[in-house]
Amino acid sequence: MNGNRGLVIGMVAALIVGLSLGLVGGILVVRYAGVPGAHRHDGPRPGGPRGPGPMLDRMERDLALTPDQKDRVEKILEESRRGFALVRESTHTAIERELTPAQREQWKVMEERFQRERRRGDGRPPWRGDRP
Repeated sequence: MNGNRGLVIGMVAALIVGLSLGLVGGILVVRYAGVPGAHRHDGPRPGGPRGPGPMLDRMERDLALTPDQKDRVEKILEESRRGFALVRESTHTAIERELTPAQREQWKVMEERFQRERRRGDGRPPWRGDRP
């Protein structure tokens, strides 16, 4: 019985180690091999969830930006991101003013779904939901 138990524990341990190594290897390949969309899952950057990171990284690499240029371009991208956030917020506020209380509740649920799907980052438009 102990022999079988040891075998099962060994197999489970090997499975866990293999899965862990595969996960780490996959992350490294996606992050450093230039796979399209690799930056989508990097986590927060200075500009927020999607901040200037991927675009700024690419510009710095492909255009050989000087450190001073990089700082100035980063500020421009940050201002742009804040501007988009303000426009989005004012648009949502204007839409809410046009809705009935019941419609506002549905709208909040829709917005939450849009945000989840936007964070998913699979390239599908947020309004498509889980439909094919």
